[in-house]
Formats: sequence, C-alpha cells, structure tokens
Amino acid sequence: MAAYLKESIRPIVRRLIEEAWEVREGEKLLIISDYPTPEDFVNKPLAILEPIVEMNLLAKKLYECILEIAPCETELYFIKPTYEHYKDPNDEKMSQKIAESDIVLTLTQYSLTDVPSLAIPLQQKKIRHISAPLIPVDVFFPGGPLDVDLHEIERLTTKLFSLVQGARKLEFFDIAGSYLSLEFKEPIDWLWESGFVTSAGMFSNLPAGEITLELPYMQNSCIMNGTLNIFPGWSEELTQLLTLTFKDSKLVEVTGGGKIIGEHIQKMIKTEEVRIVQMGVGTNPQAKDPFCATVADKFIGMVHVFLHPDTRVDHYYFPMSKIRINDREYTRNELFETKSL
Repeated sequence: MAAYLKESIRPIVRRLIEEAWEVREGEKLLIISDYPTPEDFVNKPLAILEPIVEMNLLAKKLYECILEIAPCETELYFIKPTYEHYKDPNDEKMSQKIAESDIVLTLTQYSLTDVPSLAIPLQQKKIRHISAPLIPVDVFFPGGPLDVDLHEIERLTTKLFSLVQGARKLEFFDIAGSYLSLEFKEPIDWLWESGFVTSAGMFSNLPAGEITLELPYMQNSCIMNGTLNIFPGWSEELTQLLTLTFKDSKLVEVTGGGKIIGEHIQKMIKTEEVRIVQMGVGTNPQAKDPFCATVADKFIGMVHVFLHPDTRVDHYYFPMSKIRINDREYTRNELFETKSL
C-alpha cells in the first residue's frame, strides 16, 4: 500500500518540483509537519489525532518522493501541533531550520500561513513558502486539483484579478438569490495565486487557484451589503439553508442554518459586531472536494467569505453566477471558460 501511494503521487510531485516551484540544485527544501506528543495521544480525542497522523504519513511519502526527484537537499521536521490555525509554534529549532532553507512546505493540520516564524523571512525575501493545511492525500492523485495546467490557472486567475483590482464597486450574484456588493472608498489590493512559487518572497497555497481580499476587522474602506443564501453540505453542522444579511459591512440578520450553526451565529450577533474579513473566488477547474476547506476555496467560480469573530466555521460558500464590475456585467462562463486541460 505504501509503495502504491508513493507511485500514485510521484507524477504530481515531479510537476511541483520541476514546474511549479522550479527547485534548483544547491537549494534546501524544508517540509514541516505537526506531530502529536505522547501526552497528546493520551489526552486528545481520537477525532483530532487521526487526521494529524494521516497528514504525517503524507508528509513522509512526499519527503521520500522529493528526495528521489529534487536536485536539492531536503529535510522533514516535525513540530508540536498548535491545535489552532494561524498560531506561531514558537519553536526555536524550527525557526533555525527555516533560516537555513530556501523553500518551506508546511504540510500541517493547523495552518501556519502568516505566522511570524514564516511571514518575516518571507517578507524579507529569504524563502518561498508553500502552505498546505488540512489537505488529504488524494489532492496529489491524477485528476485532483494539482493535476492541472498551471498556465491555464494563471490565465484565469490573472484575468479575474485584473478586472477586480482597482474597481470602485463589485456585485456578486448566484442563481439562488445571493447578492453581495462591495463599494470601495479607497483602493484595496487583492491577492492572487496561481501555484507558481519560483523565487524568494513568493507564497502559495497547495492547491492553488484563487483571488482573495483581506480586510481588517473594523475597516471602513470597503462597505459590504447584501444577502447570502448558504446551502447545507459544506459543514456537517450546517443542516438547513442559512441566510446571512449584511448592512454597512455588519451582519445584521440570520435565519435558518440548523440548531448548531444557526443558533451559534444568532447568539454571536447579539454580543459581537460580526463582519466579513476575507472573501475569495476560486479559479481551479480541478478542485472538487467540498469537505476540505483548502480545496473548496479553489472551486472555480465559488465565492467564500470568512466572518470575524466566528471561530466555528472557517468559510461560507456560494457559487457565483455573474459579477457586475463597476457598470459592466460578466457571466460565469465569460470569466471562467477554460481551454482544454
């Protein structure tokens, strides 16, 4: 089984090494994975431990493949899980290994994107960072979201980015009646990623294919209004249609969602000011797994939003049918018509 797994992922790993990351002779590639401590195995629920261990096994297989394929030095380093996304492990040995590396792949259950240990050397253009939290092994299989023409993803992503970057007003629609408008009082930069991480200072998620808008919690530069209809299926706890209404960037009304999610958000808006702090649109034609947030964010034409201070649900999703940019409308097909993959 182990030999079959390695042979199954080898073609995709080779494409990443040679095309997406352009790994060169003399460089060092560091793989970081979070591994439970003996105490964790005693005290943590099995439901938390199982996916971490599965990720460890994937990290080990990737390490073995990269050793055979890449022309560079490669190291696998295990850290103690943070059990919280975007929390710095504060591991001095890890920081030292990052400082000695050119490429860092964080294959962890808990995301290390933007933690200081990685963000600072990335900003200083000392490393390139590939972040792959939560991903299952089948991401690396033929037909998965990494088995894709990176140049086609780059074409789709840069096309969408060029349309939204600098726009005064954006309006997103879906066929179920969702509508979200964004009015910009001043320019805000969108982020985009197509999967190419070829020089120091570059970052990408794995898999890639997305444009993203990051917003400070209490900002007033982008005013959001609208109503989103979020259908069940993205989360086991979301058992009914959830409708979220926003006015002047604040979540003001919640209906449906089921007993767990619906009641959770209802309670939250009574005590907190709930706002969208991130939204993105996927551009990867091969991303198809709705149960992995890292993959679901990349669904071609899928819009996701992240609410603060909601810690229960990572992202809420709705499929875009059209977008109005300033005064011009674009259908989903106009934006995401793909060439042969």
